[in-house]
Amino acid sequence: MRRWLWVLLAVVLVPYAVSAKMQMNDFAYGVRVTLPKGTAIAAMDLPGQVYRDAFRKDLGDLRVFNAAGEPVPHMIRYSRTRDAEPPWRSLAFFPVSDPPTSEAGGYRVHVRTGPDGTIVQIDPELTPSPSQSVRTYLIDLSPLRRSLARLQLEWPQQDKNWMATVGIDASDDLAAWTPVQPRATVADIRYGGHRLLRNAIELDRTAKRYLRLRQLDSGPAIRPVRILGRIHQEGSKAIRAVRKVEGRPLPDSPGVFEYRTSGAFPVDRVNLVFDQANSMAEALLESRGDAHGNWKRRTRGLFYRIDLDGTSLVSDPLSVPMTMDRDWRLTVDDPESTIGRSIPRLEITYRPHDLFFIARGSGPFTIAFGSARAMPLKVNVAALFEGIGRRHEQGIERWVTPEKAKIVLGGPRRLSPEPKPVPTRRIVLWSILLLGVLVVAAMAWHLARRMIR
Repeated sequence: MRRWLWVLLAVVLVPYAVSAKMQMNDFAYGVRVTLPKGTAIAAMDLPGQVYRDAFRKDLGDLRVFNAAGEPVPHMIRYSRTRDAEPPWRSLAFFPVSDPPTSEAGGYRVHVRTGPDGTIVQIDPELTPSPSQSVRTYLIDLSPLRRSLARLQLEWPQQDKNWMATVGIDASDDLAAWTPVQPRATVADIRYGGHRLLRNAIELDRTAKRYLRLRQLDSGPAIRPVRILGRIHQEGSKAIRAVRKVEGRPLPDSPGVFEYRTSGAFPVDRVNLVFDQANSMAEALLESRGDAHGNWKRRTRGLFYRIDLDGTSLVSDPLSVPMTMDRDWRLTVDDPESTIGRSIPRLEITYRPHDLFFIARGSGPFTIAFGSARAMPLKVNVAALFEGIGRRHEQGIERWVTPEKAKIVLGGPRRLSPEPKPVPTRRIVLWSILLLGVLVVAAMAWHLARRMIR
């Protein structure tokens, strides 16, 4: 009896192996990054390959390894609250009737400036009369002493729809001009209870003191009553990535389209891209994390593409709460009269996460990702990165750029979930319980036989 019991225990009480630490080849893919000498903490924008091939939506299957294959502490952070954009500031502007001798050339004008370069007067004979059609304006940036990110024009409300093409140049001496926005469209169009207003103009960075706004088309002259400017934010501009996703119509639901992104991207802006000119859609956008989840409303708005004289006016992206959902659904109101039979493409815009890691050991370092085995790190490493600034070049970290090429580590098979592990502990406990029942039953049987005798 005792010998049989020990044999049974030896079979069921087999210790189970503790899972080993994750190695580099436990991940499907990776990207290499070389650090400058003396780097203590490296920082980088997460590459798009990570979002496409990560197994977990929370990016818990990402690790950083040094050249010796040792994991190093890292942290992923999504900056939800960047610095607020600077306010709009009113700018002094002056209409000029005398056209330039060429697009890049100077004006035959006499402009008086103050000691700080501020424009104080333009000669009267060069100032247009109210009856003249003005197509050129000088804008004074001297009081700002900062580079402008964009301009915004304001004009009186008009009954007629219109669209115009403008160009913006910059100068320090009002003679030599450099383009900062060669071609932009402004418009004010009303139709079907909607208003398409495009009055903001994006600018390239420039430290020059004056801008020149020129109307390039031959249509009615725009008459701004106010010009506003917004300076660039402090620090480096946040990198944004844009991806276009093809859609498919649902057979039994006119005006309903579904899209699936190629990865779990942190989307915070959306737009529609129309291949057919003069398309417009009042539409609802929803998303969900997987094919079995419930659809969640993300935004509703007006999307459009209006073409006039070779110029396209397209809607601005709409902001949505950040989501990493892969599946999207578009529902268009009255699709037959707004988009016809065309299928709009979904344009998603996202700001990559910031990845920080300790540069322990020698490089190059490998960002490894894509593993069905890996679990999020339980160690809180946030304290290690105290003092890291939220803007590039403002903290103790050094911002780097990884190599573009993706390397294969363990290969695609690492993305396949492994079979569920055998519940050894549960088997052991149930075996012991069963064994106890058998022992008690055997003892009862022997006792019963003795009593019968």
